[in-house]
Amino acid sequence: MIDARVVDTNVLIVASAADDGSPFQPGATPVEEQSLRKHVLDWLIDFEKDSERHAVMDWDWLICGEYQNKLTEQDFGLLSMMAKHDRGEVVWISLSTDSDGHAVLQESLSTSVTDRADRKMVAAVLAAKREGHPCKLTNACDTDWFDCADVLIEHGVEVEQLIETWLYKKWQAKKNRP
Repeated sequence: MIDARVVDTNVLIVASAADDGSPFQPGATPVEEQSLRKHVLDWLIDFEKDSERHAVMDWDWLICGEYQNKLTEQDFGLLSMMAKHDRGEVVWISLSTDSDGHAVLQESLSTSVTDRADRKMVAAVLAAKREGHPCKLTNACDTDWFDCADVLIEHGVEVEQLIETWLYKKWQAKKNRP
């Protein structure tokens, strides 16, 4: 059975910052430790090479459009997603959007996923699962996923945190700010 992943854009950015061949600069990510960026890059390399693991993309190109807005065609992150696309290692899904172009979620999810741009990622996981694909959302450095973790779990959305210990500390520090 195909294992599907919705890859958050930050994974591609952090991986690109760790790749020597990419023009993306390490300082352009909040992940300051080279070893953590390398861990994300290694995950993406393994993901790209594994033909049994497919990227989730939407027919309207909302997810890839975000990738292309943040990365260039020279960045490893975007190149890895395009390699999946070119080899047909994609689970294609449809997303319903509102008048602003943001993915529509049921109310219990939309009130918890406050970053409207992130809603397409959640909707994509749910769509892939409806089509019978085991699917997770993969994250590197976005602390917002911890904010809505309980609601996501209630709805069957698992967030794979690639650098969880580091990120959880960042999230805790953010929560403890006055």
